[in-house]
Amino acid sequence: MIDAVVFDLDGVIRHWNDDDLDRVEADHGLEPGTILAVGFNDDLGPAAMTGRLTYREWMDRIRATVIAEHGESVTPALDVWEANVGVVDTDMVRVLRNLRRRVPVALLSNGTTRLRRDLHVLDLLDELDVVFNTAEIGIAKPDPAVFRHVCAELGVPTDRAAFVDDLPANVQGAASVGMAAHRHVDVGSTEQFLLGLELPRQ
Repeated sequence: MIDAVVFDLDGVIRHWNDDDLDRVEADHGLEPGTILAVGFNDDLGPAAMTGRLTYREWMDRIRATVIAEHGESVTPALDVWEANVGVVDTDMVRVLRNLRRRVPVALLSNGTTRLRRDLHVLDLLDELDVVFNTAEIGIAKPDPAVFRHVCAELGVPTDRAAFVDDLPANVQGAASVGMAAHRHVDVGSTEQFLLGLELPRQ
């Protein structure tokens, strides 16, 4: 029996409008993906996702690095990148609503300290029972410890919880502690995974 289902945010419930951001970067003389590469390099990415840098500190470091290399003319591209909050997958919201009739639904995101603000802007807070943000926990996926932490907070044994993420490493991390883990590729296959779980009756 599965007593709780935990979902990743990005690539599952929220998608980034990468094409739009790429165009903005190109319009300001940047190679598409430049800002993302700086923000999630081996230094800044882990620091932001485990709360060692606040969102503001992280973004200020990104700005300083990109401007130092490419000049002040790229500032508008950085402004657009910072203001972006992505796009909600409404089909996945429907999946969450149906699932919550039977079990608690939680979110586990490798987020920054701005995550809860983003969820509020996207009107997602009321679609979830619990939000777990690695920037608040101090441990990021795919570390098995973060999955154990989440299950302990939910009061559910790891083998009675399921997890959905789009990244194979995170799916493997959840499976390593005994969770029923699924890699999200599209809404249909994730729905099939959820239908295959033994859930409490409505």
